[in-house]
Amino acid sequence: MARPKKEGLDYFPLDVDMDQDDKIALIEAKHGVIGFGVTLKLLMKIYKEGYFYRWTEREQLLFSRANKCKH
Repeated sequence: MARPKKEGLDYFPLDVDMDQDDKIALIEAKHGVIGFGVTLKLLMKIYKEGYFYRWTEREQLLFSRANKCKH
């Protein structure tokens, strides 16, 4: 019997110098550690689904509610 097809990843690598990347540094400069945390939460959501996450208004509201973000 075939194994069911796996969706998404169980883990993703996180570079120890991730915060040195200008894209991440700008988010953290503007939004502080909360921005960095939200970025990680978004990466977790994306990689849980695979390598793509549809970002419609529905997903924005659900993500915001689940992570207690202001929208």
